[in-house]
Amino acid sequence: MICGNLIFYSQTLLAKEETRPIIPCSPPMFRVFDFWVGDWKVYHRESGELAGFDRVSRTLNGCAIQQAWVSLDDYFSSPLVPFRMNGKSLTAFDGQQWVQFWVDNQAGSQILKGKLEGDMMQLMSETPIMGYLYKLSWQKQKDGTVSHMARRKKIEEENWHILFDFIYQRNSSNIPLDEENQGDE
Repeated sequence: MICGNLIFYSQTLLAKEETRPIIPCSPPMFRVFDFWVGDWKVYHRESGELAGFDRVSRTLNGCAIQQAWVSLDDYFSSPLVPFRMNGKSLTAFDGQQWVQFWVDNQAGSQILKGKLEGDMMQLMSETPIMGYLYKLSWQKQKDGTVSHMARRKKIEEENWHILFDFIYQRNSSNIPLDEENQGDE
């Protein structure tokens, strides 16, 4: 009778396991970039001037991070592109590394890949864009801000040059949005 009870108990446990909902992107490795999620005011580190707003949210049942950047100054403008930059990215963990696809209203697009190194997320382009490689980093600070820096270098050069050095501060007027519908158009 003991053997029969063990079989029944084992079958009951298996049935319970099968009915448990599966949440594909809930393990910790999928959540290490969550420190960037939020509604942000973004400042130039050096001058302290407001550079723009960045709304970063989880989407697709938490399996991706979606960014919507709005530039408030002419930092990314040029005589050939006289309007301010707006851009979006979608970032996800593919099981081995983080992958980000960026696109903006100035015909810019790139794919960056990388991982969390210590307490800093680092993503880098694998394919040159107009002769340059790009490296972006994000690091949560003790005061709750996030440091975000972009660097680039010509393929034949050794040294990286800073494109921007931003400080992200939480936007205190943040109104929480449904994660599935944030920024979707």
